[in-house]
Amino acid sequence: MRDVFTIITERVLRDCGGEPICAHVGDVQECTIKNHPTYQVLRENVQLGRSKSVASLRLWESVDALARESGQEEREKWLMILLDLLTPCFGGWSNELARKWHYEVTDIRSAMVESTLDAWFSTAGSTPAKKLLDTIMKRAFTGARGLVEAGSSETCATSAEYLITDIAHEQGSPLRASSIINASTVRDPDADERIRGERTGALLQRMGAMDHAKILHDRIRSGCRDDADAPSITPAQVGRSWVDGKNLYYRISDLLPQYIGFTEAANVVGLSQSQASRMAGKGSLPFRVHWTGNSRVVSVKSLMNILGIHDSIVHPDDVENGASHVGGE
Repeated sequence: MRDVFTIITERVLRDCGGEPICAHVGDVQECTIKNHPTYQVLRENVQLGRSKSVASLRLWESVDALARESGQEEREKWLMILLDLLTPCFGGWSNELARKWHYEVTDIRSAMVESTLDAWFSTAGSTPAKKLLDTIMKRAFTGARGLVEAGSSETCATSAEYLITDIAHEQGSPLRASSIINASTVRDPDADERIRGERTGALLQRMGAMDHAKILHDRIRSGCRDDADAPSITPAQVGRSWVDGKNLYYRISDLLPQYIGFTEAANVVGLSQSQASRMAGKGSLPFRVHWTGNSRVVSVKSLMNILGIHDSIVHPDDVENGASHVGGE
């Protein structure tokens, strides 16, 4: 029987393929670092044991942030990567326990993965990377040690594989907006939707940002956007999709950069760079940090969520109508 470590590695290699992967901000095109290795090369270079390097710890912190900030499908991908980066460390421990206690190594490794997932979900997202890593290592070893000392085998690699999938979808993502409205609180959801879109367009016009918005609108209307990137829409919005022949809705965050600098993010929440750096060391920052080399960036969607800014879904027609009203057209 294949053990869970093998299952995790095979799945990550399959999902990542042989293409370059960005474990800093998740998108090779958005990252300021231009040269990215394949996942297999990256995995070989990351050391998270006792001799872990600063670069490895920073990459660990960025992968953790990607797993916590992403939607459900992307969260599963980054959580699997986070687990896979740990398996070289866990491999030696599991083999040692199996030899000492004459126990099945596949069960020990399944217990380690289960304890790791439990530790990750129960630890606050603001926990410093080194502390989080130490906590996970301790919980994984304790879970495996408890299994062998109990003398009973209750887990297996196959069940652990399903556990990974289930737990990756356990928490709903606050960044995935499913609708711009709560249809139960308004008399006419369609009218409410149009008003929201027009207000957005009016604001963009006053800010001088409508030219940027229209570039996005043209790209969406021309079909250049991947359907997988289109937001989910409510039954009230389906009618307009039927008229257009496709889903033209988009999220407000699509108009914004994916990441901003650490200092700029700190200023957004009312902190100086030095204050934010001290808080990052203590694990008390309200947002998570991604490392790109020696630079730090922060997810704009994460900041929106922290500040209570709803990532509304709007239609290009409504946004342009609102801009036209303000512009006097």
